[in-house]
Amino acid sequence: MIETVETDVVVIGGGAAGANAALKAAAQGARVALVVKGLVGKSGCSIFGSHLPYHDMSSAQRAVDRLTYSVRYYNHYLTDQDYCLRMGAYMREEFFDDLERIGVYWRRDEAGKLLAIASRTPALVAHKQGASGMILMDKRRRQILASDIALYEECAATSLVQDDGRIVGVTVLDYRRGRLFAISAKAVVLATGHSDYLATRSTGTREQSADGIAMALRAGADLANLEIQWWHTSDVLAPKSWMRFHIYPNPLMGTSETARLYNSDGQLFYEQKTHSPGASAPYTEQIRRLALQVAAGKARWDGGYFSGYDHIDAELTRTYQHQAAVWEKLGMDIGRDRIECGITLHMRQGGVCVDTTDFTTSLAGLYAAGGVCCHYLGGIGPVSYDGKIAGITAANEAAGSPRRALPAAAVAAEEQRIYGFLRTAARDAGPRPIQAKGRIRAIMWELGYVKNEVRLQAALDALAQVRAETVPRLTLDSTSRAWNTGWLDAIDVTCMLDACEATLRSALNRKESRGPFYREDYPYVDNENWLCRNIIRRSDGRWWSRTEPIALPHLKPEKTREPFFEADY
Repeated sequence: MIETVETDVVVIGGGAAGANAALKAAAQGARVALVVKGLVGKSGCSIFGSHLPYHDMSSAQRAVDRLTYSVRYYNHYLTDQDYCLRMGAYMREEFFDDLERIGVYWRRDEAGKLLAIASRTPALVAHKQGASGMILMDKRRRQILASDIALYEECAATSLVQDDGRIVGVTVLDYRRGRLFAISAKAVVLATGHSDYLATRSTGTREQSADGIAMALRAGADLANLEIQWWHTSDVLAPKSWMRFHIYPNPLMGTSETARLYNSDGQLFYEQKTHSPGASAPYTEQIRRLALQVAAGKARWDGGYFSGYDHIDAELTRTYQHQAAVWEKLGMDIGRDRIECGITLHMRQGGVCVDTTDFTTSLAGLYAAGGVCCHYLGGIGPVSYDGKIAGITAANEAAGSPRRALPAAAVAAEEQRIYGFLRTAARDAGPRPIQAKGRIRAIMWELGYVKNEVRLQAALDALAQVRAETVPRLTLDSTSRAWNTGWLDAIDVTCMLDACEATLRSALNRKESRGPFYREDYPYVDNENWLCRNIIRRSDGRWWSRTEPIALPHLKPEKTREPFFEADY
């Protein structure tokens, strides 16, 4: 029997949502364990955070603009509108002050009012644009290390342990030491983020393999809208190792300008301030316009189009943008040269279904916070709010709940599964896990942005082939347990397969196009039938699906149905 650690609340994930959940739960008096696959504050989504929206309600028009951005342009109406108001109040009244208390300082006027970017959707950045996440998460890391929170870094949660339908703990692989152990908890908070390395080109980092989605799916939780998967359009094409370098299109510090996209003929086809001024994250409109260029033969998904800041004073760009370093390292002039771009898989809007008042899920004992949920796309501020509420409510539940023993059979089954991957063979006798990961990413990349039923079913069949033929034959180069990255890759493979299959099945269910999701066989935004949570669940090997309408108390789309390429959201 593996070792079991006892705590009140266990939080899985060390980004902005997980860190805040752990801190808030501890502040409530709960014993907290924080499990992080990488390093808290040093890996995952949050370190890539650039600007931080300021929910300005100083006038009626400001209030409408901000809510419109959150509901229409950021979440395509697939969000809880009252949640947006609660989250906005938190960011306006608490978030920035909280960060200042730990050393992240903001520009203010003489009256102490925050000085945000002057635009329809005001925002702030810490130091330089593109670095807010790194600065903020460094401070959160220091908070965690100075607390009594039990921190398990470079430890991968592998399963949510259930007892009679209630989540009562997790199993964890400490891959530094090669030790599998369990954590018994009265409440579990899942906060694993919204960006995963699931396609050949992705903004997700190595450790991001959709573990949270996969664990929730295997436990039988409700998930929704997994198909609403964003793409970056203006990421550096080459070298491939630089694919996460983003030619930032949004309002740029120090100037009112935004980056531009040009096709292979040098024609401008996208400029954020012109084509989508109401969206401070204009990625869905970027890729929609790129799709038209690809169809016209003037761009490719993997190149043939360009972005840059050559229309902006170079000194301003160097002063306010970290992206200037990209040009310098490539031996290019940021004031004159443009960089060839390619698309990359980016944030997932869908995820675990939650009640946004307390962040409970469909499984008792399980909370979820941040980008792993389906209620909001993410961002450092919103996920920090989620973490706050989930941490507090999980701690309150733990305070009034008896401890349940971890069921030995469930723990033993997971132990057998994890250690079952520790097998070796001659190099040509079986595929290595990294090869399987590459194949899964290739399947999702080949599916790409333009989807239809035939292509979605083909991708499902290809994943099924990997599951049936490749996974049973996976072999490692070594059976060493300490720092065996091949072992961790093998575990990742199963998570990636589960998450990708759920995503494709969810995509087949949604018979419309919306936001970043484009089905050429259903090329309309259908607000009459598909403005809903597209819910999927797997139980006892069977898939279940249903829809739930989304309430529209404050903002409603103007049309019940419109052509996808004519909609602006």
